[in-house]
Amino acid sequence: MEQNQHLSTHNTTLPVNMIDALPFGNTRRSRNEAKYSELKQSIRLRGVIQPILVRPAADRFEVVAGYGRLTISRELGLNDIPVLIKPLSDAEALEHQMEENLNREDLSLIDECKAVQQLSAFYNGDRQAIADRLAWTIKKVNERIEILKCCDEVLDCVIDGSITVGHALLLAPFSTKLQQGTLKKIIAEKWTVSYLRERAAKGQQYLSLAKFDTTNCNACPHNSAAQSGLFGIEEQKAACSNLNCFKEKTGEWLESRKAELADQYGTVLLVQQIADSDRNTVDAVTVGEEQFSTGCLACQKRVVLIDDRLGRALGSTYPNQCVDAICFNKCVNALSTDSVDVEEAAIELATPIDVDNANSDGVKDTTKLAAKTDKPVSCIVPKKVIDTNKAIMRETSASLLMPQEHFQLAMSYAALKRLCTSYKALNETLGVPTHFEATIQAALRVSLDDLKTEILNVTQHLATKQCDQTVSMTDIMISNIGFVENARSVAIEKWTPTKAILSEYTIGSLSALCIKAGFDQAMENKKAGSFAKAANSGKGKFIDTILATPFDWTHFAPDEYLALIK
Repeated sequence: MEQNQHLSTHNTTLPVNMIDALPFGNTRRSRNEAKYSELKQSIRLRGVIQPILVRPAADRFEVVAGYGRLTISRELGLNDIPVLIKPLSDAEALEHQMEENLNREDLSLIDECKAVQQLSAFYNGDRQAIADRLAWTIKKVNERIEILKCCDEVLDCVIDGSITVGHALLLAPFSTKLQQGTLKKIIAEKWTVSYLRERAAKGQQYLSLAKFDTTNCNACPHNSAAQSGLFGIEEQKAACSNLNCFKEKTGEWLESRKAELADQYGTVLLVQQIADSDRNTVDAVTVGEEQFSTGCLACQKRVVLIDDRLGRALGSTYPNQCVDAICFNKCVNALSTDSVDVEEAAIELATPIDVDNANSDGVKDTTKLAAKTDKPVSCIVPKKVIDTNKAIMRETSASLLMPQEHFQLAMSYAALKRLCTSYKALNETLGVPTHFEATIQAALRVSLDDLKTEILNVTQHLATKQCDQTVSMTDIMISNIGFVENARSVAIEKWTPTKAILSEYTIGSLSALCIKAGFDQAMENKKAGSFAKAANSGKGKFIDTILATPFDWTHFAPDEYLALIK
């Protein structure tokens, strides 16, 4: 992918034979054959209208979304296909795939469950993150995860309509064997959801399979063993007939067990929450000792799975499960490459010493060989650790940077520029960045004098030119003018009557303005009745008379204008 990383996102067409599948394939597990046939007929008649999404991969490309359109194009023998080229990482490509599949109109309930299952691996089981990603409620996410506990036979019957989702949710907590046996009766005897709920409530669970402390169960009337020996009843295996109580205590035990496991693994997920294809057991053998001990053990994607289905598997744990298949495969492949390097190293070290490449002690220099086999360790650090590190580093950064005048001014400049929408920087270095962080860094690169000049310029722009619907610089500047001692006298001096300004007034308000300023008296002193005559001549002529009459306005300003000074 490195050769094409410089490419920006753009539309074009590509030869079909230049496009390959992603290394991890298509996340879509099924398709509607009828809709596929319709799409194929449409492409046969009109070609591919909507571009497929591809990413650069060396000198070729990999399809991220649009597998169906690409497959049909190949089936129809088309040479080219419209594409949207977008450089994407493996994780980004996987998320784009999920986005397309989740937006399908024919998404079934089981497809939704599989999507939740896939996102569970992607978001490390964070149900709130899944809900936010899908714009679902937590309740809906929880239901889909609960349904995933059902065996394949139950899920198939939901798909074909033999049973409802309500049936599946009631069967979900039980073992696979019990689900399969009950499913046959539901279909054969046409059990309703209400009847199944009634039967499930009367079900029994062997206390020997309980994970919680059963000491208090010995004297419980719902314990079948309590009736052993009474009225000639033969001794039987102790079983609990209060299923709700059994499930509640099991849930409490599971929460306690999850808390214990979380200390070691951080993330504890349910077995059915992660598809088998999305998880791999990781250890020193599969990825190498260094990767496992210094990378995987600290990685957020190494989780433990726990089975919460009632039955013999209840409480079973599966440690060291990697839920990042992409990273896992890379680590496995890297180990294979290392193995080859180690063999080469062994052969090379077994050969006679090359005097030309030997050091002063006559020992062959293996520094370059060691560097060749040294590979970076892959690890996704848990978010909590990252957040803690960031908090500490922020404190450290503040203690080091805040005393520096250059940093203080860089922050000030970045904040000021952030308010601007059409500001052009004087300094070329400061003219490039558009983001707040990049602006601060650019400001730290220029000299202190240049930065001060820039701050003066951007402040001038904000004070005199900036127009913004969200931030009124006009109001901001006016509200702060009172901090200047001679603000009122300067403001009065700045106000000068012009035709544009006077045109905003009515004839009555113009008369009042002139009277307050003493303009009327000045006219009357020259010619009696002249002011009244001008005021009655019409607005246009009145304004022309005001402007044409010599008068010192420098010591006057309207009351409404001066009222702005707080």
